[in-house]
Amino acid sequence: MSLALDYTGANLVFVVGCPRSGTTWIQRLLATHPMVRTGQESDVFDLYIGPQLRAWERELDPASSGRGGVGLACYFQDAEFRRVLKGYLLQLLGPMVGALQPGELFLEKTPSHVMFIPEIRAMLAEARFIHVLRDARDTVASLLQASRSWGREWAPRRARQAAAMWLSHVHAAKQAQRLLPDRQFFEVRYEALHSSGPGVLRNLVGWLGVEWSDAEIRTAFERNSADAARAGRATPIPLGGEVARSMGAVVTEPKGFIRRAHAGSWQHDLSPMDKLAVWHVARRTMAEVGYPWSTPWSP
Repeated sequence: MSLALDYTGANLVFVVGCPRSGTTWIQRLLATHPMVRTGQESDVFDLYIGPQLRAWERELDPASSGRGGVGLACYFQDAEFRRVLKGYLLQLLGPMVGALQPGELFLEKTPSHVMFIPEIRAMLAEARFIHVLRDARDTVASLLQASRSWGREWAPRRARQAAAMWLSHVHAAKQAQRLLPDRQFFEVRYEALHSSGPGVLRNLVGWLGVEWSDAEIRTAFERNSADAARAGRATPIPLGGEVARSMGAVVTEPKGFIRRAHAGSWQHDLSPMDKLAVWHVARRTMAEVGYPWSTPWSP
């Protein structure tokens, strides 16, 4: 089913946050609901649409080139280019949302889409966002572990770099939260999912506007426990396209993708120098978002 140019993304929900903050857990929990569809990370905005839109907006500033303007802005009016880009976007979104039935939602989980929320809003004015926030220290510990194994191609290898990644993603989320109405932005804390998960998920599905009983919510947590995920028994994330030809019809996470799966393990996982690096980079923002840390040696 093709999407019309006036498609606003009302049935599209983006799960965002710093990588290794628990976004996949939220994705699997919500995908247990019969009205929620999902798939593997698409990178549709952070690799495809977002950079093109940013390049276009730079070209609209005649001073950016030093020559009074270069690029496609010399050939297209603003509305024309955005219409072309929107058409391209809709073709890319077709496999995700094109076949949705009335009342169904598609959950797109690419963590770093949080860095492109302004571009997503420019193209899809009614899209919604779930931001997963996790303690910087645990996030850094998880990023460093990933850099030594399955995530060595992308994860930062130093605590300072990992903390800077957390900082940039959280700043982007907070900026978006200030601009978006409550009906389009919902924040979930990783720690709250552990301490009071069913209540958090109850509030989240209420915000999404879907019906789910308390028994079904408990089942979703049981089905998507850390042990179930490690054993490959969690709610499946479908795969399609060219990747499915070689990897199969569902996502199989690499060894080590699910770590300790609890809050506070940074106290044992981070070295003293790692703790000092995170404290220097992130302590002010940590305090602002509810993770006060007086000294790098305090718990």
